[in-house]
Amino acid sequence: MNLPRVPQILVGGFAVLPELFFASAKWRGAGRRHVEEVVGLAPEPIRNLTCFLDRLTGRWRYDYGEPFVGLPNGEMIFGTKMYHEVDRLFEVLECAQRRLEPEKLASYLQRLADPRKHGDVLAEFAPILRLDSTVQADYEVPGYGEGNTTVDWRIHGDGFLLLLDVKNRARDLFESLALLQVGERGPGDTVPAPIHDPGLLFRSLDRKFKSRKPSKIVQAAWIVSGIKQEEDELSKAFANLDGSRVHVAILGDWNDDVYVLGNNTQAKKRVVQLLRVRESRRFVFRREHG
Repeated sequence: MNLPRVPQILVGGFAVLPELFFASAKWRGAGRRHVEEVVGLAPEPIRNLTCFLDRLTGRWRYDYGEPFVGLPNGEMIFGTKMYHEVDRLFEVLECAQRRLEPEKLASYLQRLADPRKHGDVLAEFAPILRLDSTVQADYEVPGYGEGNTTVDWRIHGDGFLLLLDVKNRARDLFESLALLQVGERGPGDTVPAPIHDPGLLFRSLDRKFKSRKPSKIVQAAWIVSGIKQEEDELSKAFANLDGSRVHVAILGDWNDDVYVLGNNTQAKKRVVQLLRVRESRRFVFRREHG
């Protein structure tokens, strides 16, 4: 048995991935043939994994990816970007099968199999899982940005197009964990607040889009970040973007509550409605100034 790289104290049990997919079919109301199709989509290195029950969350996870390196004091972090939820993988594979054309599905699965990119590629479906089944969403679309760039999603709204690029910015979380591990704490023995430049969340976005008015085409980014962002600093960083290229930015994860920044009220409203999300302050905080 190829056991996951996780401390045994955190493990509540083991199971292979296909068994867990079939077990979840009951509460999903999915037939056996459908589950077999989804199992068949899982890249072979992932399909053959032994999964573990996470005692902390009560969720089944699989270990796939590489540890994060290059942190302060040469720290290396295992787990955070490697332990993914089994149910989430099922949902993404099922959605990819339904949404993607065969050629793009094959390309997506190939990228998903790369342990260096697995978490980022998985996250590309975070804003798509909740879309209404009648909404058309095209994947990896060229021609909307500079040079030979592609945008992750072109989503057809009611009378407009949403161009959406997904970014998985996990480094902030890893750096915070590394600082905590070496003993740095914030006020009241708390995890240190991020001291990074929030502008890094938006790096490379400008060239993803051309200058456009948001009346017909709304251009947005969905950003996954592991920790809360200081609200004022985040707003200033967003304001520094070319507002004709990036109209809306969303801080989110796999849940439906998100933090939304926008330079056009109507565009912001349209994006929230189309993606079926609700605004939340879960992703931001206010820094105390002495």
